[in-house]
Amino acid sequence: MPQISITKLSSLQLFTISAVSVFVLTFVTTLLNLFKGNVSNTFYIAQLILIILTLVVATIGFSESKIQSHKVYRWLTYVVLILTTITGNLFTLLMFVSLFRYEHTSKYNIYNSWEAFISKIKQHKVALVSFALLTYLLTLSITGIYTFNTSLATQNQFNELLKGPSLAHPFGTDDFGRDLFTRLVVGTKLTYFISITSVVISVLFGVLFGMIAGYFTKVDNTVMRILDIIFAIPTLLLAVAIIASFGASTLTLIIALSIGNIPSFARTMRANVLEIKRQEYIQAAQITGESHRRILWSYILPNTLAPMIVRFSLNIGVVVLTTSGLSFLGLGVAPNVPEWGNILRTGSNFLETHSNLAIFPGLCIMLLVLAFNFIGDAVRDALDPKIQ
Repeated sequence: MPQISITKLSSLQLFTISAVSVFVLTFVTTLLNLFKGNVSNTFYIAQLILIILTLVVATIGFSESKIQSHKVYRWLTYVVLILTTITGNLFTLLMFVSLFRYEHTSKYNIYNSWEAFISKIKQHKVALVSFALLTYLLTLSITGIYTFNTSLATQNQFNELLKGPSLAHPFGTDDFGRDLFTRLVVGTKLTYFISITSVVISVLFGVLFGMIAGYFTKVDNTVMRILDIIFAIPTLLLAVAIIASFGASTLTLIIALSIGNIPSFARTMRANVLEIKRQEYIQAAQITGESHRRILWSYILPNTLAPMIVRFSLNIGVVVLTTSGLSFLGLGVAPNVPEWGNILRTGSNFLETHSNLAIFPGLCIMLLVLAFNFIGDAVRDALDPKIQ
């Protein structure tokens, strides 16, 4: 059979194949729960919904001409794709973006920058696989609320202590009899939530402080010196100090990680603003009497987002490591909460006798960090105008 080249697929076709693959992998992985002997009450209906969603997404992805020719069908498709994103399958959201951008650009006969961006991303096959892996883990974790018996991850099962990998327990059980595979699936949501939320907060405040410091010369020195003080303290040490002062909790962990990363984003933003500020169109806007608020929002911010997006994707991997490290030290979330760092901490006590308890969470953390780094590299290359 002839192989289909990824670069020759349109963005909609690529995302459709990826979305269907994620649903199929999630469905197959979830079937492992049948070997446990007891499944959740919503297991079968959730599996049926996954099958229906897979068929619906496949139909939408390969019926582009019908979608574009019927307005009602088109808007119904948009709603379905957006709602399907609730399952964690981010490829359905990308399908919506591709359809919407195609409609907009074809209607006004303008350049489709989205397709150009995706065509550059498709050259990085490792990044595509990495994004598919992240989406698969997220989908498996969110749908796992209805397909996994989460009590196996949180409640002690004293008749299942320290069992090795098997069909019933693919990754084995820990010293409390809890299923390691279920704990990793349940803990994925928390790991994603802490890492992404803390980085988003850092980006928002970093962009704000960086724009103020770069655009307003009078407050530049004051803002940057305050941020330099924070920047001089190692992120891990600062997080430890904050958590030790206010207690270990999810909220404290997010705040601690956010504060430590704000200076780096602010410095990047300030450098971009100083460069854009010297451009002629900014000077023309100032001469014509446009307000500082409009200049910052309409002219400077859109032209400085690309470097921040790249830094955002690259920084998530670092935050994942820091989060897991703090949980490993007992300074993250509560010890009984299934979070990857906590699971690794428990498994580290059995490295000699039951190494699987540390190997599997360690591999998950490693793959997650590598995936975010590969995606960050691909986005950087795609947004860099110097790279052809």
